[in-house]
Amino acid sequence: MPTRRALLGAVALAAPALAQSWPTRPIRMLVGYPPGSPPDLIGRVFGPGMGERLGQPVLVENRPGANTALATEALLRAPADGYTLMMMPQFVPALPAVQRVSGFDVADLQPLAGTGQAPMVLLVPPALGVTDLAGFLALARARGDRLGFAHAGHAGVPNLAMALLAEAAGIRPMGVAFRNTVTPLLSGDVDCAFGFLGDAAPQVRAGKLVGLAVTTRARSPLLPEVPSFAELGIPAVEIAAWFAVTVHRAVPAPLQARLTEAVRQVRAEPEVAGRLEGAGLSIFPLDGAALQDFALRERDRHLLLFERLGVRPD
Repeated sequence: MPTRRALLGAVALAAPALAQSWPTRPIRMLVGYPPGSPPDLIGRVFGPGMGERLGQPVLVENRPGANTALATEALLRAPADGYTLMMMPQFVPALPAVQRVSGFDVADLQPLAGTGQAPMVLLVPPALGVTDLAGFLALARARGDRLGFAHAGHAGVPNLAMALLAEAAGIRPMGVAFRNTVTPLLSGDVDCAFGFLGDAAPQVRAGKLVGLAVTTRARSPLLPEVPSFAELGIPAVEIAAWFAVTVHRAVPAPLQARLTEAVRQVRAEPEVAGRLEGAGLSIFPLDGAALQDFALRERDRHLLLFERLGVRPD
């Protein structure tokens, strides 16, 4: 019978060999959103570069629906062999608070490396008659819940951004769910919304929507004329959707390390940062223990917001 020391030695020798021989076939990157969405764009920017460094294609596979529960379940039910990844959005560790899930546990998710983040801008249609944040807040306080805002789900960052603004500024607009937040503004169905910069900037530049404040700490180069909430004295509304390459935590450590390094190398490419910036996105630079700690803090932040909003699992 082999001794325990011999078995441990065999495992230690096998780990580097596993990392060197893997991968031998294409890798799937699941995205819980439709094509053209921020995480889909990020996946299609990062996928080719990761594939070059890993020696096999990294292919985006869209699995939209159920607050990304479909993509999360597909990841956690797949073999933990490194061939299935997910472009995880920041709220997924808090998913059970907003979506009834069964058959998988979000605690089995292992975020490896940040990729991109998507900041937002508070938008109104020109017909609302306000041109700055102060005017909007005065109107919102006067109208109360007769002021409607668009959101794309309770867990989405546009809804959380409005919750932060409502709490900080003492307003109480009424939320209405849509597939996205910019289209209902253009059609006049709602009075305001937070929209992702990539979708919103062309509409603001064309004069079809008015940008009041961005959720980044500094102004965005896409809309340099629009101030930030921090600049206007409401720093609490500093929020963005962020995304990280994630695997099942049972994926062997050597494979996790190779995936993390591949993302780091792609993230360091100036061309990648430029492509993200052109789409209203930016690099999200955390990985390893720093990312995992940040993800836990973000989970707790989301849980507190969901509790204050009275959100319950659908």
